[in-house]
Amino acid sequence: MYNRILVPVDGSTHAQRALDAAVALIQSLKNEPELAVLHVNPSISINEPPVGIDLEERIREEGEKILVPATEALSKLGVSYQTFSKTGDPSSAICKTADEQHVDLIIMGSRGIGLMSELLIGSVSHSVVQHAHCPVMIVR
Repeated sequence: MYNRILVPVDGSTHAQRALDAAVALIQSLKNEPELAVLHVNPSISINEPPVGIDLEERIREEGEKILVPATEALSKLGVSYQTFSKTGDPSSAICKTADEQHVDLIIMGSRGIGLMSELLIGSVSHSVVQHAHCPVMIVR
C-alpha cells in the first residue's frame, strides 16, 4: 500500500512521536516502505546582513544537528532511510518534497495548538493536510 513515507522533523517531541509512528508502521508492513526524513529550515528575512557571520552556513549546520537524533535512532533500528534538508516555508517545502520524492504518505507531528490559535496563525500540519497530494497522518 505504501512504498515511500515522508516524516518532517524539527527537533520537537511531536516530530519524534511521528518518526516513532512511521517506524512502527514500516516494521508492521510486509513490503517495508522507504522512509524519507526531512528537515526544513524556515526562511529568515533580515534588514541588515550580519557582520562576520555566515548566516546560511549557521542555519545549515543547525538543520544537520536536528537530523542527527533521528538518523541515529533509525540506524540503531535498522530502518532504511534517506534524509533531506530544505530552506523555505515549511508547509510548502514538505508538500514539494512529497511530490518530488513520490511519497505515498506523510506522517507528521501536531503541535496541539488550540482551534483559536490555528484559526489566527495557521499551522504547518494544517497547511500540509490541505495541500499535500497524498494522505497525511497527524500524530499527537
